[in-house]
Amino acid sequence: MAELKQMTGKRAQPRNEKSRLAAGDGGGYVVDMNARIAKLEGFALDTRDRLSRIEERLEACATKSDVKDLESTMHKELHGLTWKLIGIAGVLVSMVYFVATQVKT
Repeated sequence: MAELKQMTGKRAQPRNEKSRLAAGDGGGYVVDMNARIAKLEGFALDTRDRLSRIEERLEACATKSDVKDLESTMHKELHGLTWKLIGIAGVLVSMVYFVATQVKT
């Protein structure tokens, strides 16, 4: 990215296309245009590689719907476990009450 800023920030030679065209010295483009194009192509390749790595990482990330499904599943499971715990506690209280009322000392 810094290379791109450097390339756009300064120019090695002033552009005077009319005089270059009249002189017939290269088709009317800046002499270092090939170097600039090579740098831009390198930048494009680097950007493509970085983008593909980002896309690979994003495939492993959870989406909003994945999180919502997980939240819904966890809520259902916790709801079921809560009622099982309440049932077990009720049975234990009933057993203690039975033993306390039926056992004569």
